[in-house]
Amino acid sequence: MPKYVGFLRGGDEAQSQLSPDEAQRTLERYLAWSDDLDRTGNTTGGGGLSRGGRVLPRNGGGLGVTDGPFVEGTEILGGFITLEAADLDEAEKLFSSHPHLDFGVIEVRKIGEQGCEP
Repeated sequence: MPKYVGFLRGGDEAQSQLSPDEAQRTLERYLAWSDDLDRTGNTTGGGGLSRGGRVLPRNGGGLGVTDGPFVEGTEILGGFITLEAADLDEAEKLFSSHPHLDFGVIEVRKIGEQGCEP
């Protein structure tokens, strides 16, 4: 079965405003979503991403290295989730119930089995 990745974007500012109890309930909803998906036979993986890293641009004949990424708050990539689905429509349906949608957006893409695929 094809694999899909959901990139969790934005929501960092909204989540930072949660009380400790609200944050705990949100975490429990994220975990329950993953458990439900596991029970349906769609394998999951993924994780959160650190806020900082490095950007490696080709710079003339060499390689430049800068701290980053530096993006707008709505574009921050905070994590990713992988799952199996029959097609993009099913992947969209599975991701449509994810609690992250209360805070940000999820970008869904097929993971290419033969490199980059349309």
